[in-house]
Amino acid sequence: MSKVAAEGFDSSEFLTLLEAGLSDDATRKKAISGVKAVIVFTLKNKDGKDQSWALDLKKEGTISKVEGTAPKSDVQLILKDADFVKLAEGKANGQKLFMNGKLKVKGNLMKATAIESVFKAVDPRPKL
Repeated sequence: MSKVAAEGFDSSEFLTLLEAGLSDDATRKKAISGVKAVIVFTLKNKDGKDQSWALDLKKEGTISKVEGTAPKSDVQLILKDADFVKLAEGKANGQKLFMNGKLKVKGNLMKATAIESVFKAVDPRPKL
């Protein structure tokens, strides 16, 4: 099991892909230069359990599961696990989720918008 996978979270599969994608030097450098921020995702699964992940696209180009309190970040995204999966797959629009109150953003909103390009860059699935 991946270090970023969390039991009971459908997003674990995507976060594992993200972790693998960031292990590629070129992808990692591109992601860091495009975002330049630490982003924390706090997701709530269907059982009501919260879990956070820290995506460091400022220096390291890594993602890690957060145990305990979330670290200092430039932006924190708070949403349901299912909505995160839709966002990561490109089936949901971040702005619409935000406007409908399904996505809460704490911190730099502009940094939050940059994350969609990273999702697209590291997604190994075929583009249709």
